[in-house]
Amino acid sequence: MPADWPSTATIPYNLGGTVNGVYTDRNGKSYDGTGYIVVDIDGAFRNDNPVFKDSLGRSKIAGEVCIGQRTGTDWLSLCKLQSWVGRPLPGDPSAGYYVASQSGASLPSDAPDNSCRDTANSDSPQYCHYYHGAATAGIMVGQPTVRWDDANTKLMYSGVAPGASVITVKIGGGTGTDGPQGWPINSVVDALNYVNSTLLTRADIGSKIVAVNISASGKSIAGSLPCATGGDGARIDAVAGVLRAKGIAVVMSAGNDSVNGTGAWTCGNNIIPVGATGIRSVTTPTSYTNLSQKVSLFAPVGTGDRASGDFVLAPWAGYGSFNVWGTSFSSPQVAAAFAVLRQKFGTAPSVDSLVRLMQTTGKPLDGDRAGLAAPGASVLDIRAALNGTPG
Repeated sequence: MPADWPSTATIPYNLGGTVNGVYTDRNGKSYDGTGYIVVDIDGAFRNDNPVFKDSLGRSKIAGEVCIGQRTGTDWLSLCKLQSWVGRPLPGDPSAGYYVASQSGASLPSDAPDNSCRDTANSDSPQYCHYYHGAATAGIMVGQPTVRWDDANTKLMYSGVAPGASVITVKIGGGTGTDGPQGWPINSVVDALNYVNSTLLTRADIGSKIVAVNISASGKSIAGSLPCATGGDGARIDAVAGVLRAKGIAVVMSAGNDSVNGTGAWTCGNNIIPVGATGIRSVTTPTSYTNLSQKVSLFAPVGTGDRASGDFVLAPWAGYGSFNVWGTSFSSPQVAAAFAVLRQKFGTAPSVDSLVRLMQTTGKPLDGDRAGLAAPGASVLDIRAALNGTPG
């Protein structure tokens, strides 16, 4: 087991915080992301998991959105209630998408004209996209929660920024029983555009949004190849550039194919791709993580191995927690770190300056594969970043 077991099962502890997700700087001031909002784009969300309420029972969900497609994909809309929005595409001037933003819009569900079932889901109905979003959003803002593994082993799971709130954006589609399900690229782009054109313009929440997490990377591509002109990654990067200029970070996972590369969705220069390191050795990349010269930030996730302690806990579906592995669970750590850093440094520092701060104050990457990452690549250390200076 790691030397600090069982604290190492709690994500913020590995980032320099307490098991309750609080980080104290050298002046004795504490930070947990209070006052800020992160956006999570994922398949669907079990927002009824208890981790999405604070200690007073108030919801941490600042808003919900569902975006779905009716054509051009095998992964058709699963928005329970949906309004049509026209959005022309090259060669298809009548194209558009479904959108919904009422309470409950991001929960797993069927659409009025489409249904999807995943028999691995033990709930009834066995909706598709039933657990991943709860894990990624919970890693960002989840309320500290106790888990007893046995009578003598008390574990904690907590979000990186439990004082922050989250807007959950459901984009998962699919159809049939154990049929095709996934995230249409058009929905990813539509969701980012929705953040820019709708969420950021709202007086109540727009100024509080600091980052967008997308725990996906697309098909892995070799090395540090640029985005194909007009390709999926270029489309994502274009909107990410608009958001970055407004102080909003777009953070994505580096991918899990063990390659020297990242993904077709994370090829752009405006994306912040995040790799995964171990828990037993927090500065060593995991065997599964992609890494390339584009990847300068990593976060500790481990391999999900309970026996050796090489794991962290994240919320599971509507209740409880599970051992996670994968870069899906590294990118939310960096996205949530923006909330903690904005709480101290405010909105003046650019996204680039905060990325540099995290990189230069992080723990240097080591191990056999470290040389494949960006020069100076490091593992996120929020406490150290709070003691640094953006620049």
